[in-house]
Amino acid sequence: MQDEAESTHTEDEAAVPARQMPLGIVIARIIVVSGMAFSAAFAIFFLVGALWLPALVSIAATAVFVGLMFAIERGAEGKAG
Repeated sequence: MQDEAESTHTEDEAAVPARQMPLGIVIARIIVVSGMAFSAAFAIFFLVGALWLPALVSIAATAVFVGLMFAIERGAEGKAG
């Protein structure tokens, strides 16, 4: 019974090819996610302190990073496919 489960597991692994991402896309993902996290954290920090203009700038920066993330993911799908 256990041999049967192991053979199925190895067949599934062989059927799915390993997907390699270019190093540039990996680095871009790390930078975008980090930038988005920092800008969102600053936005919350500024909102708590009632500093409206810096909070709006931080929210806008977060939106830019979200847009970059979608663009990078679309580019990654094109390179992988």
